[in-house]
Amino acid sequence: MEQNGSNIPVILANGDFPTHRIPLGILKNADYLVCTDGSLNALLRFKKEHLSDLSIVELEPSAVVGDGDSLSDELKEKYSHIYVEYAEQDYNDLTKATRFCIEKGYSEINYLGISGKRDDHAMANVSLLVWYLKNFKLKVKAYTDHGVFIPCCGDCTFNAQKGTQVSIFNFGAKGLKSTNLKWDIYDFDELWQGTLNEVTSDSFSIKAEGYYLVFLNY
Repeated sequence: MEQNGSNIPVILANGDFPTHRIPLGILKNADYLVCTDGSLNALLRFKKEHLSDLSIVELEPSAVVGDGDSLSDELKEKYSHIYVEYAEQDYNDLTKATRFCIEKGYSEINYLGISGKRDDHAMANVSLLVWYLKNFKLKVKAYTDHGVFIPCCGDCTFNAQKGTQVSIFNFGAKGLKSTNLKWDIYDFDELWQGTLNEVTSDSFSIKAEGYYLVFLNY
């Protein structure tokens, strides 16, 4: 599983803080780290808990984005030079951070911390990945402690080790077909129907017209 390229911004959301080596590696190697205002608190706590690890202690956000409801006045003052406030409430902080990256000229984003804590927030964040692809034409991936979510449109090929567990969630795609998966896929009507599949080679492919979401377990 490839880790973050240095030119891809990382957005740290305020879900469960990453602990698996893959998302942690992406966090440590991020050249441009955007925290939502809630995740800044989590990042600061994480740094205090790992004072012996210089690669963690040196982590600093490049920007803090949100509506400010999760930041103390002290932190707003300390990070005022990189704090960007979006006061409107039509979109959540994850989308505000995403829009900020788009305004900076980025077309590819890696996300951390989108799952965990409140289940409704986690479901909303996962579904937003497809929305970002559809509406912003972004190439995005979201890394959790268990695997990576990849929103897709049309035909795609994925590198993965034989035996990797994979799930496909249909977001309106038609003509779904697969190669090198244990069970052939089809035009799923329900989100659960494409779960718990398995890779049978060192890569697999999906053919489709429309949008779907792939989850690859580590």
